[in-house]
Amino acid sequence: MPEIIKVTFSDGTEYCYKSPVNTVIAVLRKIGKEKFPEINLMRGGNRVVSQTYNPKLKNYTKEITSGWYYFNQSDTREKTNQLINLNRQFNLDMKIEVGMFKGTPDPSIPGTTRSKNRLIVTMPDGQIIDHESYRQVFADCIYRLGPRRVSYKANIEVSKNQDLFSATNPNGNRFQLDETLYMLMPATAKEAMKYLKIIALKLNEKISVEFLPMSNQ
Repeated sequence: MPEIIKVTFSDGTEYCYKSPVNTVIAVLRKIGKEKFPEINLMRGGNRVVSQTYNPKLKNYTKEITSGWYYFNQSDTREKTNQLINLNRQFNLDMKIEVGMFKGTPDPSIPGTTRSKNRLIVTMPDGQIIDHESYRQVFADCIYRLGPRRVSYKANIEVSKNQDLFSATNPNGNRFQLDETLYMLMPATAKEAMKYLKIIALKLNEKISVEFLPMSNQ
């Protein structure tokens, strides 16, 4: 069971969803969009809360409320730090906890993420990658290992005449890593786990990959 975030406000309101991003979005909605312009949190050159929707980053973008978006390229630890910073900035008096809580089933409302099969990856330096989407985890791992390094030294033939990494994208179905490098996204979390293990072996990197099946709740 992965660690998730639990936030309790002074009025007793509590948020603890199975997907940490939904807890963060719930907190932001409670804070209110009138405070959003004051939030200056950044992640990789992008504002964490903004009115900008970038189609190239759609896999990492969640709608908070109409016209406002949350940039979701962060793991549970980073999300916790974001909440701690918001707590300090707005004097919210929130209690923020991280642990193996049971959690509330993720809500079926716009801007939220349902629990899916997930991956948790521990990188050689001990950093943990645990985004809500296995595709985000996979892409993040490749970025941290170095896309060019992986493509040169650990490319994988995923099917006849089709490699995981390619310099072209003729069918438009590949994820763009940089201007001249594209990657096929694994179709399933188990497939992503398989590819990461092969890549780790080829690069002689000690990477731990844990598969978390979808909750039935």
